[in-house]
Amino acid sequence: MPFASRTDLVARANIRRIAQLAAPADMDMVPVDMLRIAIDGGDLSGYPLEDQDAITIALDTIDKCLSDADALLMTYDIPETAQSTLLARLASTVALYYLQQGEQMTDAVQAAYDGVIDLLDKHAKGQIDLTPIAEDGTDDREGLVVLDSRKSRYGYRRKDDQSCSDH
Repeated sequence: MPFASRTDLVARANIRRIAQLAAPADMDMVPVDMLRIAIDGGDLSGYPLEDQDAITIALDTIDKCLSDADALLMTYDIPETAQSTLLARLASTVALYYLQQGEQMTDAVQAAYDGVIDLLDKHAKGQIDLTPIAEDGTDDREGLVVLDSRKSRYGYRRKDDQSCSDH
C-alpha cells in the first residue's frame, strides 16, 4: 500500500500546479477540472480523446512520482505497510519535489523536501520514530525509551541547600 495517494498529493498541493507539472513539455496543460475528476476516479468519456490521452500521461507521471517517493521513504527503514497522515504528507512532499524537477525549482518546494530528508535522516539514526502506533493502541515497536533531563530540573538544590532527594 502506498504512503500517499493522488488524492493526498492534491490535498497538499495546488491542483493547477500539479496539472502544469504533470503535463509533458510538448503538450498543453491538462484541464484542471478533468484532472480532478480523474483523480477522484470519475468518468472521462465525455471529454475529447486527446484530453483523455493527456490525462493518462499526467496520471502516469503523478503515479511514478508517488512511487518514487514511497521507494525513498522505504530506504530510510519506513515499513511499506506503515500508514499515517504524517507519512502521507512526507510522501506527498517528496512526490511534489519530483514533479517539480522538470521545472524551475521553487525555494518553498526545495525547503520542504530538505525538511523531509532531515526527518528521514533522524528516523534512520534512531533519533525519532516515524512509524505509527498500531490502530488498536498497542505499540509493538522495538527499542528503548531513554529519558534525559538537565540537572537543573531534577536533582537541583533548593535555596535552603537541601537536595530534592533529601525529602
